[in-house]
Amino acid sequence: MSLYDHIHESRHLLKLCGDISIKPDIKPKKIKKAIKSYASGNIESDQVLILIDNTVFGSGKQGMMLTEEMLFAFSNISGKYSIKVKDLESVSPQLRKALGVVPQIGLVLNGGYFVSLPGMVEDRDKIRDYLGWEGVLVGSELSPAIVLFSLFLHKALGCELILEKESDPGPPPWYIDESEGSV
Repeated sequence: MSLYDHIHESRHLLKLCGDISIKPDIKPKKIKKAIKSYASGNIESDQVLILIDNTVFGSGKQGMMLTEEMLFAFSNISGKYSIKVKDLESVSPQLRKALGVVPQIGLVLNGGYFVSLPGMVEDRDKIRDYLGWEGVLVGSELSPAIVLFSLFLHKALGCELILEKESDPGPPPWYIDESEGSV
């Protein structure tokens, strides 16, 4: 089954997560701004299957995009990066603290890439019911929406789902510096 098929099979659940836009319902202007901001020259608008917008006013300049082949992400706190979908080995919903106090909800991908997704804070009974049915318990720190999206990635891409709380990663930025090979 393609990623597109997985998305459309789970569309009704993903739409409960708020900041997620799903093809074909992604605004063209938002896709163009997202591509220009953090995937310039790498993809065309019609390739974007999911767009998660991190911006307060909905510009799309920060967030995450998924295509059949790639995951692109950018936020000021997390940095800018891309990962081939086939190389995604693990996903872990986490709550990190910027400057020791400012909570940043997001995903840790492959044990080192953090994507801040501050808008994924929905706590709806439908989401909790689905997660309970799947045998996934949501603690008090994480929102059901971020856990649901992590579970979706796990099922759709076959990557490991890590639900344990990580040890303190230290201060931001939280991304792997490819030039130095460190987190």
